Amino acid sequence: MSKPIQQTINELFSLRPEVSSGQVALAAGVSRQAAHYHLKKLENLGLVRHIGSGRTAHYIRATLRSSHYPIEGLSESAAWALERKALSDLDPTMLDNPEVVANLNFTFTEMVNNAIDHSGGNTIEIRWFLDEQRIAFEVEDDGIGVFRRMRESRGLPREFDAIGEISKSRQTTDPSRHSGLGIHLTSRLSDRFLLSSGQLTWVTDFESNDAAIGWLDEHRKGTLVRCEILGSTVRTLRDVVADITDPEIFGSKKSHILVDLFKSEGFISRTQAKMLAARLEVFDVVEIDFKGVSEIGQGFADELFRIWQVNHPTTRLIPINANPAILAVIGLTAPEVSKERQ
Repeated sequence: MSKPIQQTINELFSLRPEVSSGQVALAAGVSRQAAHYHLKKLENLGLVRHIGSGRTAHYIRATLRSSHYPIEGLSESAAWALERKALSDLDPTMLDNPEVVANLNFTFTEMVNNAIDHSGGNTIEIRWFLDEQRIAFEVEDDGIGVFRRMRESRGLPREFDAIGEISKSRQTTDPSRHSGLGIHLTSRLSDRFLLSSGQLTWVTDFESNDAAIGWLDEHRKGTLVRCEILGSTVRTLRDVVADITDPEIFGSKKSHILVDLFKSEGFISRTQAKMLAARLEVFDVVEIDFKGVSEIGQGFADELFRIWQVNHPTTRLIPINANPAILAVIGLTAPEVSKERQ
């Protein structure tokens, strides 16, 4: 089943600042006329703007508000106070839902604070977007780039590997000042979350309970973060925090690892298992999610579920969404683990 055209348009905008009807048609597998119809519909709703004509015609997102801040001396709480007042002036009903306000307060200040403390840049640009269902903001800085910084701080071979590290939560390049939970909690409070730098984009979608990595057409300087929150949301920060603790062990720290984010050439070697398990010992419980993975190697399973587990007995690894073939391989090295949760 093909994806809805609207979803395809959103994904294209994640990879480039402008989109043409031809690009939408190709990506969605529809006619150019159908793509043009959907783009015009978004234009009529005030969500995109039409630029140019003929072969140069394209569409850009319509920004509700855009502002620039110098990073030096900037306070994330002061920036939020200014932005919230401006949004209320633009549309007094926009922030009627108290959960929307609370979630925006947390996600906005966390992402601006990350730019202040980690980007190494000089300025940030804040952009706001609104449609009939959700409100979204973007924070873009002109710094070193989040994936490059993580790669260099951890000695990782590629920026691609930095995405896997960040997805583990409690991973930070400045542990003396940050818990490493900011991006993790923000991605879970947002109905759709995007993190982009260099030539990579990492997207998590709460509605579909999925994540994906995309390749940018052009190298992006600095970091772009986009958070989308449904106007009808009832999710709270307390709900999200509850998801990362184990109710069976009061106060325990829990993580959820999507194995597919660490993909390179399959999951075969012990080296790949070691990379996935790096720094997981800070958690009490870790769900190893095999969604989208069809097979793993015996060495990978043995290194992760037997050797690493033996060396870190206070951390419990639980495989989830594993097919029978994967569970069989895990069972060869750690029978008790393969039976614990399927």
